[in-house]
Order: sequence, then structure tokens, then C-alpha cells
Amino acid sequence: MNKRITGWLHPAVIYLILLILVILVSWIGSIMEISRVGGNGELALRSVLGVPGLRWAVRTAATCLGNAPVGNALMLFIAIGAGRGSGLFRALSRRRSLSPKESTAFYISMVVLALYICVIVLGVYAGSHLLLGITGSLKGSPLYDGLMFLVMLGIGLPSLVYGLSTETFRTAGDCVDAFCTILPPFAHFLVTMLVAAQLLQTLEYTNIDALLGISDSAMRIISFLVYWLPLPIILVWCQKSRKEV
Repeated sequence: MNKRITGWLHPAVIYLILLILVILVSWIGSIMEISRVGGNGELALRSVLGVPGLRWAVRTAATCLGNAPVGNALMLFIAIGAGRGSGLFRALSRRRSLSPKESTAFYISMVVLALYICVIVLGVYAGSHLLLGITGSLKGSPLYDGLMFLVMLGIGLPSLVYGLSTETFRTAGDCVDAFCTILPPFAHFLVTMLVAAQLLQTLEYTNIDALLGISDSAMRIISFLVYWLPLPIILVWCQKSRKEV
């Protein structure tokens, strides 16, 4: 596919187009005075292009990214960087052609991963239920809120062990460099998240989600998909861009 065309298919560009459509729909809908009577009274479609809407847009433009799971995304990218930089991901894809040294390092890293999983399981099911909430459920628990951090450790620890065992990592600086190898695509993902956060926040401000009858639970699922679906697309897009360069 033509590079100019694929550039327009970047998730951030697609979300920006959707954001513009939402703004236009809110403007047209407000002129038509679209509203709905609900349990909390009359709910009207609000325009972003009016004076209150423009004030809201300017006021929240810089803070909307705070609603996006940026910290979780950063931890995930760091973990992926560790897996790639250490060579562990490459070892997983070609296990039959590993050298004796690489095979030993691979099995050691898998033992570390197994021990880590055991620690997580004990944190959930052992007597103290360390990773569960106060009520003993997943909702609001350290496991639920810190899942991406635990995933980062689950990828990072075996990667660190593999890199040290194969001497891919010789110094602490090598380890830090490996954790940072995947960060360039993170910049693309960060821009995408910024536009996605603005899109979701605008849907909420204009009351389009409520007028369409989208429940809070459904909106949480939609938000999750909007934030995370671009991840594989951006990784593939950045990989192809590097090859073309």
C-alpha cells in the first residue's frame, strides 16, 4: 500500500477525524435542539462550538490525557522493550535453533517466570490475600489496579535474567537501553491516546453517549477498546516505517 495512504490510516488520524465528526454532530444536533427526557430530567445535546463548549474545550485540552491509561501504556512498552532488547522474544520464536548457552538462559528465565507466577497466585489465594481487595474481591484490589505493573514485572524479570545469562546485558546501562528500545513507538501511541482521550471526553460533554442510551459499563468497555486497539496497529506501523527507511 502507498506510504502516503497508510499515513492517513494512522489511528491518531482516524480518531481525529472521528473527533471532528462528533463536534459537527453536536453542533448540528444543538441547532435542531435534540434532547431526551430521562430519569434526571431533560437531557439536551450540547455543542462544542458554542461559547460554553469552546471554554470547556480550552480548559480541558491539557488535562484530558490524564484520563487515558498513559502510565499503564508506558509500563507495557518498557516490558516489551526488555523482552526485545534482551533477546528473549527472539528466543521464544526460534527455540529449536538456540545455542547451548541460549537454551540454558532460556530455561533459567522460564523458571524465574514460573516462580513469579507462583508468587502472584499465592498473593491471590494465600491466607493474607495480599493482592485482593479489602472485601476479598478483585474490584478495587491491588491485582486489578496494578495489573499492568505486574505484567511488566512478569516480562521484565525473565528478560533481565535471559539478557544477563547470555551476556547480552553486560552493564547496568545495557539493561536501561534495552528497556528503552521500544519507546519510539510509544510516542505514536501517546499522540493517539491524546486524541482518543479528547474524543471520549467530547462524547461525554456533548451527551451523545447518554442520548444514544450507552450505559456507564458499556462506555467503560468502549473506552478500553478505543485506548488499546491501536497498540498492535502502531507497533506494526512503526516496524514497517523502520524497514522502509
